[in-house]
Amino acid sequence: MFCMLVTKNMNKLYFIFILLLAAHQSMIHAAPMSFKGSTTSMTQASKNYFSIESSYASSIKESFGVKTVRAKGNGYDTTSGEIFYLRKLMRKNTINSQANLWLFAGAGFIGIKKNNIKEHHVYLSPILQFDYETKRMYGMVSHQVLRAGHENFDATKIEGGFSFYAAGYTEIQPWFILKTKNINSLNNKIKYTPTLRLINKSIFMDVGVSTDGDASFHFMYTF
Repeated sequence: MFCMLVTKNMNKLYFIFILLLAAHQSMIHAAPMSFKGSTTSMTQASKNYFSIESSYASSIKESFGVKTVRAKGNGYDTTSGEIFYLRKLMRKNTINSQANLWLFAGAGFIGIKKNNIKEHHVYLSPILQFDYETKRMYGMVSHQVLRAGHENFDATKIEGGFSFYAAGYTEIQPWFILKTKNINSLNNKIKYTPTLRLINKSIFMDVGVSTDGDASFHFMYTF
């Protein structure tokens, strides 16, 4: 059953990836992530979570995009669609490290199904994220506020890890990342996911399996 679920998710991801490449094929070129005029598309998938989004960087400090998410847990089945704005509030560079503070602001519609009762709400959802990275170490913490009707779907993420070795821009750099995540109402406990991360030029990919045996996949490409 577990293998069938992973295969189903992977097939869905391959199809989405092909569509994204086709949609942006005239813009494809090797370039670093998050640069002015770039388009970034990404997808995430696991047993109870699936999202796909695309955004355009209008400057080196801000982006605009669209996103859709389906998340399940504790008898809830939620589907949402939003437009969002991303702003880099702060960046601190040193010779060997970089620190960033980001603000995400999303607005959209969410459908909530629980106990055969369906509700639909409009929501506003801010996210504050801080990350720190060197060539060999990485850390991130973020918190999202998402309230819909009487429901609380606030989400907290903490990630940290290390690179197996330093690599140049044109080389594949592997990382080990431990991800922790909790979504209010949907999760009974914090989810821990050991993850292998691969970064090469404008490609970013995570593959992991949580301590509960839930496989997850995250792919991002910047055009």
